Amino acid sequence: MLITGLILAFVKTPADGRAVKYRKAKRTLTGAVILLGVFNLLQVGYDNRGTVSFLGPCLALAVSYLQAMLFTMAIMVLIRPEQVTWRNIVIQMGAIVAVEALLVGGFCLLDEHAFLYVYELCIIIYLLQLAFYTQWFLKGRRVFLQQVSQYYEEDEIERGLRWIFVIFWFALVVGLLSLLMVFNNRMVDLCLTVALAIFYALFAASFINYGLSAPIILPAIYPNMERPKAAKAQQDENLTKLEVWIKNKGYLNNDQAVKEIAMQLDMTTDQLHQYFHDVVGEEFRTWRVRRRIDEAKLLMKQHPGLTTTEIAKMCGFNDRSFFYQQFRRFGGTSVTDYRRSL
Repeated sequence: MLITGLILAFVKTPADGRAVKYRKAKRTLTGAVILLGVFNLLQVGYDNRGTVSFLGPCLALAVSYLQAMLFTMAIMVLIRPEQVTWRNIVIQMGAIVAVEALLVGGFCLLDEHAFLYVYELCIIIYLLQLAFYTQWFLKGRRVFLQQVSQYYEEDEIERGLRWIFVIFWFALVVGLLSLLMVFNNRMVDLCLTVALAIFYALFAASFINYGLSAPIILPAIYPNMERPKAAKAQQDENLTKLEVWIKNKGYLNNDQAVKEIAMQLDMTTDQLHQYFHDVVGEEFRTWRVRRRIDEAKLLMKQHPGLTTTEIAKMCGFNDRSFFYQQFRRFGGTSVTDYRRSL
């Protein structure tokens, strides 16, 4: 875990101004991993059997509360950074401290039998905490997917961003398994500590992956934030290439992802989206679908003998049902009604 923390500490983060919260979250995660590693190192050789039996489980539950908040906040920074505020963190830390005060007070003031009820209550509160974080994540995930879907095709989102969601479910499973530590069994503690160390390494790798994916993700999360401008000569050259691409109807090619189109035009995906956002006035993906529907209408007029499936494929739609859906959205009517009107 110490090695994982040191790796995180030395990994470079995006210099983009939109990644401020990501950099803060990485520093927090780095400190947490290193501190937990040091804490585990100090526990080497320590055996609390024969001492107060509830001390170990109390500490385990306290660590579980904090780790649940740490993991959730770190993941929410990746998908809904505007919701991770100091006020939000302070409120949740206050709730955790209150529950821990209840736990410690019960441990110090109550007999073992009475303390068991307090301890069980704290476990229930922990499960409620996990349930709250799960619904918060699911809600944030829906909004995040809506944002990035304005920029990228569904398969691009699935390939490039799936790990963000997978890592949350791993964190939830680890959070539930950590309750096994309440049994104060040395073998269970050992196995869970090893599993936790492995999970922290995977979590750190996810943060590093996010740094690599930041140029793709950040423009979707912050569509209205000012982006770095390219040099005037470069802008003119990119515009010329884009105009040629539009004239050649490159938008009808159904095999090209946004990233590939940007590379073909010697642009970054951020620059491509910035041009359409600033100059055209709508997002690239929306513009491309609109152009494809216009082309479909033209083909229906000029070649009435073509089937709807043939027209859909010629206009860049692999999925016929998606074509019908988008035709109604941008064409203002159904495919059947439009062909009948011709």
